[in-house]
Amino acid sequence: MNCKRFLLIVPLLAVAFLSTTPGAYYGPAVNAQETKTDTTTGYPTGTKCPKSGTYRASNKYLEIIIVVAAGEIFPPFSDGSKTIWYPLKSTTKDS
Repeated sequence: MNCKRFLLIVPLLAVAFLSTTPGAYYGPAVNAQETKTDTTTGYPTGTKCPKSGTYRASNKYLEIIIVVAAGEIFPPFSDGSKTIWYPLKSTTKDS
């Protein structure tokens, strides 16, 4: 008789455990996220520009966009502080 009680309790415990475990009933709670790697590198104030183009820098209040020729030195931000200049990508498409 002790064995019959055990055989009744085990399935009940299994059902109780599976019903309280969200992963077993609903599937994975968190999906793997794709990691985006941004290969754009910035150039700090005072370094030489490697390629002519349009560059941007921003702070909490302002965004500045300038044109810099190859070989020129990146200037400080408008308030005189050092910053990182990032190249702008072209948004127009050739037809």
